[in-house]
Amino acid sequence: MEESISIEEAKPTVTKRNNICSWLQRIVNIDDVPNQIHYYAGFIIGTSALQIFIHLLTYINIFWNGRPFRFTLSYLFIFFVPCMRPTSDVSCGSLIRNTTCDYDDRLKHICFSFIYPHQLWRFFSGALFHMVWYHLLTNITKQLLYGILLERKYGSVCVAILYWLSNISASLSFMLKNGNRAGMGASGSIYGLMIFFVMDRLVALQEKTERRLFILLQIFFLVILPNAPTMIIISILKFPVGHSAHFGGGLVGFLLGVVFSLNNKS
Repeated sequence: MEESISIEEAKPTVTKRNNICSWLQRIVNIDDVPNQIHYYAGFIIGTSALQIFIHLLTYINIFWNGRPFRFTLSYLFIFFVPCMRPTSDVSCGSLIRNTTCDYDDRLKHICFSFIYPHQLWRFFSGALFHMVWYHLLTNITKQLLYGILLERKYGSVCVAILYWLSNISASLSFMLKNGNRAGMGASGSIYGLMIFFVMDRLVALQEKTERRLFILLQIFFLVILPNAPTMIIISILKFPVGHSAHFGGGLVGFLLGVVFSLNNKS
């Protein structure tokens, strides 16, 4: 008499950790269709690596042209309108009272003589330079957050266009309000990425009616929650912030978001 043996397959145990990982994967998933093609996020990762490398150069303890190397780098990279347009003279403000100083006397020393006074590269180089580590850390984390998600969905070319158009718009907005002040950092580009991301989620909110609650959670956890602490700290410590640059970058993100949404509908 043969004895029958029944073998039961072990059921996989779903752990709390697996549930959390699965939920986090869903939070950062902005695909519109199942099995959507994903692109490599080479542009945003490469740009972030370049910004980190440039910031590390500021810790080189040498003197260049009679000043610390970190200040030499800042004068070379910062967005500063007087280095980018010719003029006969410019007010020296608090440096020398009741006088004017021309480029040769004052600004040429700050701006360097290379392609002076048409240093239009500053429209781009300002976004690559961060003087202090907490400014870099704040920008890099948000840049990677929105940039990687968008680049995996839309590709490197689209995100590169969005990034640099937002930066140019931010620079122009900053120039209109603060023509004689210097600016640095990628905040304008990041606001362009962030607002474009919000527009992408709002379009999905309109089309994916069955996922509306989850899409609202995405906006809360990926937009509101990461930015609220930064805004609170800035308001308390009164850090100097170029809000006009944020507006300019966000405007491009909004406009391109509208264009992409209309294009997808057509």
